[in-house]
Amino acid sequence: MRTWRTAAAAASMAVLALIGGTSPAAARRADPDPSAPPTAPAGQGPVGGNAEAGKSGSDADARAVIRCTGQVQRPHNSTHVPGTVNVVVTVSCTAPVPEITTRAALYKNGQLVKQSTLRTQRNTASGQNNAAVRCSPGNYRGWMYFKVVFPPGYRPPTGSGNGLGQEVALGC
Repeated sequence: MRTWRTAAAAASMAVLALIGGTSPAAARRADPDPSAPPTAPAGQGPVGGNAEAGKSGSDADARAVIRCTGQVQRPHNSTHVPGTVNVVVTVSCTAPVPEITTRAALYKNGQLVKQSTLRTQRNTASGQNNAAVRCSPGNYRGWMYFKVVFPPGYRPPTGSGNGLGQEVALGC
């Protein structure tokens, strides 16, 4: 009888740990606030980020996999706010997820000049963020971070990525 109670207690603790570890609140607590590096990484070409998760017990079923892809768009002279340079970052998932969190940053001549706040969008298959600065001639490049909280039952419960966009010479 004692062995059964010990096993039942251990199983209950494992289930509680699993549930606590996959909740959106637990997932948010696990990662520190990500920031863009102060200088753009040298020699790195444009890269995006990817994250994916599969539903437990369905490895062979491609429909049970959610793939999310991050993209850093080209910096450009803004048409919405004249006199500024803007970069937009997007995340697109193959199915809705509970949360997508994004951060955008903008580099000028390799130096960080603007970083957005973290933006969380809920119950969606896509998310976006942007960073903008007053225009002055130079070479601009965008950066992004994203984190996805996958639906319950998907493993891993979260995924994240970051990447740099293409460098673009802009005048004002």
